Amino acid sequence: MKIVTALVAASFFASSSATALAATPDARLQTLQDQISALSKQMDDLKADAQKQESALKQQQEEAKARDAEAKKLAATVAGAAKPGIANGRLSVASADGNFTAAVRSLLQLDTGYYMQGGGANKLPAGYGPDLSSGGNLRRVFLGLQGKVFSDWSYYFLYDFGGASVETQGHILYAYLQYDGLAPWAIKVGAYAPPINIEDSTASADLMFFERNSSSNLQRNIAGAEGRNAITVMYGGERLFGALALTGNKICDGSKALAVAGATAVPNYDEQVAVAGRLSYMPVSTSNAHWIVGANALHIFKLPDLTANGTANLSTTPGATARSNYTLGDLPEISVDSNGVQLVSTGALAVGHVTSWGLETAGNYENFYGQAGYTAYTVKRSPVAYTVFTAAATSAAQVLQPSSNSFDGWYIQGSWIVTGEARVYNQATAAFGAPKPAKNFSIKDGTWGAFEVVARYSTLDLNSHANDAANAITGWVGSSKTYTYYNTVRGGDQKIVTIGLNWYLNPVIRVALDYQYIDVSRLQTPAAVTTTATPALPALNGGQKLSTVGLRFQLSI
Repeated sequence: MKIVTALVAASFFASSSATALAATPDARLQTLQDQISALSKQMDDLKADAQKQESALKQQQEEAKARDAEAKKLAATVAGAAKPGIANGRLSVASADGNFTAAVRSLLQLDTGYYMQGGGANKLPAGYGPDLSSGGNLRRVFLGLQGKVFSDWSYYFLYDFGGASVETQGHILYAYLQYDGLAPWAIKVGAYAPPINIEDSTASADLMFFERNSSSNLQRNIAGAEGRNAITVMYGGERLFGALALTGNKICDGSKALAVAGATAVPNYDEQVAVAGRLSYMPVSTSNAHWIVGANALHIFKLPDLTANGTANLSTTPGATARSNYTLGDLPEISVDSNGVQLVSTGALAVGHVTSWGLETAGNYENFYGQAGYTAYTVKRSPVAYTVFTAAATSAAQVLQPSSNSFDGWYIQGSWIVTGEARVYNQATAAFGAPKPAKNFSIKDGTWGAFEVVARYSTLDLNSHANDAANAITGWVGSSKTYTYYNTVRGGDQKIVTIGLNWYLNPVIRVALDYQYIDVSRLQTPAAVTTTATPALPALNGGQKLSTVGLRFQLSI
């Protein structure tokens, strides 16, 4: 602005000087005054133009600032918005800061199997599995949502539409809330599978075989397994894992229970109360090797009341009419049979408390994996009030105290991943997960995924006082007497050898082939013997030897 003014003034004075030299003094004065007036007007016009330009510049600057602020606001909005994604087929969404997440979880396991029984099996009593049903079923069909809110809280909702032996209506497996703000400590409350043992803490999609070994599976179902109401305090350190849970009934127990394999729902008038704990330590942890050792225990303080206002003992007969009773048994590590026959089972025992404890270990070295465990079970029997006869027409109520019963089982299993991958250790659960293929199956690329050869031997012994002759005469007609053996439990002894092949096409799809050889030794249960001769425990062997072959297709997302 100053330069323009100076140039105008210089031009004006140069012009006026030339004009002034050629005119009279008055004329020159007038000319100068006219030129000054013109110059003043030009100066005013220039100032006005400059002010307009300055005002326009300020407006442009303000608009630029407003656009910049809007851009920053938009950027902040975009940065804070939820970010959807798909990882290995799993649909998920998360806030930019990671404080809020949600992921869809699903598992599909389609099983088909064939039971190869000997010709003598069809002569067995119905409860001993004379004709196991070959076929197929949807073992697990999980669908749910998992994630966290406000960073420190995690949740999991999972429903199952499959089932062991037969499919079921959708029911809750997991519905819990967990506080993680005290890591490595955590507190979990809701319905879920509280930590009981290594097999129990291994996700269903990561199991080496179709089913968990019988001794571990029996233990977890006493006071744990999916759908169990519980509150658990857990510690998941780098080498040490611990969990202590107070548990109750399963969600589907009681009068609202689902009818599975023809079972009838039994009302609960007071629910079960138990405590369960697991402790695991890792003495070896390197880049290519992990080894954990641990122990576990559980105790049912109070079993559910199955009769309204029931008493601690039976008023007339033993078995399912007791206020509290419990049955120990398990499927033979494959669950295709639509009748859900347990080849070993104690039958209903009137009990006051159930206790179990176990020792276990697991580890991997590069692409080799091994795992083993021992589990013991103790059942404290309730006193039983029988009507005891001393003559054909003479009887009286007599309370008898059956002996406590002890059972046990153990297993050893291992795998060799032929393609070189390793089973993955999960610090949060102190268990090992399935291997991740180094190269996914692809015909185009000529890659085949990962192959794992697996083998297991397991045993479960549910016999106690199998030849105990203690009895009471609970019926007397003429010369025929009914002898009831109240100490004897002949649940059977089951041994299973399993070999299999797992083919991991990619991290979410797996095909499994399992072969089993099952050897069950089981004497007839002597609930009551009616005879006119000297009583003797029945010696009929209800056991059998059979083989199974099964094929599973699995999708885990």
